[in-house]
Amino acid sequence: MKIVKVPQFSSEIENLPFRISDQGVYVKYFESGVQAGFPSPADDFKEQKLSLDEKYLSKPNSTYIVRVKGDSMYPTLHVGDILVVRTDVNLDDNKIGIISLNNTEFTVKRFDKKKEMLIADNVDFNNIEIKEEDTLMCLGVVMQLIRDIE
Repeated sequence: MKIVKVPQFSSEIENLPFRISDQGVYVKYFESGVQAGFPSPADDFKEQKLSLDEKYLSKPNSTYIVRVKGDSMYPTLHVGDILVVRTDVNLDDNKIGIISLNNTEFTVKRFDKKKEMLIADNVDFNNIEIKEEDTLMCLGVVMQLIRDIE
């Protein structure tokens, strides 16, 4: 199997452009977190500032964002999710990447290096076997997920 990086997109993902400016945007950030179970009144909510630019776009020249259009990766990824993708990160075992096999359309799939397969997290979709003679093209590795909660 040969792995290649190539700049193309498919109908399953939508490229979303972003601007780089001199001024970052900072939001309030409570490092102590929030309880998902029983809340503790003793928790210290010390306010800090978090730059979303630094968190999600630390390397803007090797970062792009795409919107999920298909449901082959459900329940991990939902239609409409925004993925922050880095082109300077290697596609390692169990990572989710923007991938094409043998010059087909790019899709978002999990890479199983040991089994040599592209995994669809949705059980209603078939996994794709990678053969020794196949060429796997990687447009980048998914680093973050942004999802609206409605």
